[in-house]
Amino acid sequence: MKKLYIASDIIEARILDSILKSQGLSSVVRNETLQGGIGELPFVEIWPEVWIENSCDWEEAEELLEGFVQVSTDKDWICSSCKEINPGVFQTCWFCNANI
Repeated sequence: MKKLYIASDIIEARILDSILKSQGLSSVVRNETLQGGIGELPFVEIWPEVWIENSCDWEEAEELLEGFVQVSTDKDWICSSCKEINPGVFQTCWFCNANI
């Protein structure tokens, strides 16, 4: 087993785990029950971790992880229909549902 990712919370870990499993990769979430120890245990010891069980899945898991954590650098855009400002990651206006 090899640690792939340290998540900020259990939801993030579970989402990544689901993505990996949907692609047929063997993954497991560790430390998911340690969240109750906040304040009693060192915080870096209780963060949920996603591990890959089979070494043959490692390269594909890294590629999926890259897409998972990739931060968009798209710039905000103004809707031509309603003139609302939309985040760059949106393809549809949040206000009027018009497409870019």
